[in-house]
Amino acid sequence: MNRILKTYLPFTKGVIQSFMSYGINFFVYILGDLLQTVVLIYIWYAIFNSSTTPIIQGFTFAQMVGYVIISTMTNMLISNEVHWDISHDVQSGAIAMNLIKPVNYQLMKFFNMLGTLTVNFIFLFLPLWVLYSGYNFFTAGLLPSLSTVLIFFVSILLSSLILFFINYLFGLAAFFIEYIFGFIFAKEAIMKLLSGQLIPLSFFPASILLVFNFLPFSSLVYTPTMIYLGKFQGTLLIKSLAIQSVWVAILYVMTQLLWHRAIKRLTILGG
Repeated sequence: MNRILKTYLPFTKGVIQSFMSYGINFFVYILGDLLQTVVLIYIWYAIFNSSTTPIIQGFTFAQMVGYVIISTMTNMLISNEVHWDISHDVQSGAIAMNLIKPVNYQLMKFFNMLGTLTVNFIFLFLPLWVLYSGYNFFTAGLLPSLSTVLIFFVSILLSSLILFFINYLFGLAAFFIEYIFGFIFAKEAIMKLLSGQLIPLSFFPASILLVFNFLPFSSLVYTPTMIYLGKFQGTLLIKSLAIQSVWVAILYVMTQLLWHRAIKRLTILGG
């Protein structure tokens, strides 16, 4: 373990150092997510204002605002660029140089992701979370219990692993697809809907929700957010964490299988 950390932690540090050098680009990119959050809150305000009931699908307006904010913060925290990094390596030919280095390519990308996660947590999630928690405490006296926060972060850890493996799989698609940019953009659009980032999945019909709950996408944003808001408790909470854990294992196996196929294809194309 010490050898692995000594070898791969520099990749994590490199991501953090890169952020320190080009942080302005990072924050400009984040403005888009913050603008989307404001727009979503305004849309929900209009929906609740025109509704004849103060509760819609189990959400009050205050709870919906909390859902929008926590889901946005969760998405910001777990976001990574592994798919873009791999596709760039393949298209530029850098993948060949990476493969002959005395490091494991998959572990290298994983530790890159840890660097991104660290930056997201320190410079995005933590400040926004403190502000949101402070606002809730001083205006309504509401704060989640310590156990809820701890379980929330366990769920966040699982969701970050799930997203890493999903993005890794889409990155490996660059070995098989010549033009991957449209492929990835389509994935991003679908995931915004299926992960619950745009609308809580509980708003969908029960039959569709049943399917969505067993897909990996709901584990990314919807599950952690519902845990934080206290809407997943008891058996439902345990079931949600179990589904996340199972998807981590399934996606890990899928990345290994596709990686071995991709390497064989690269060898064939390389002669």
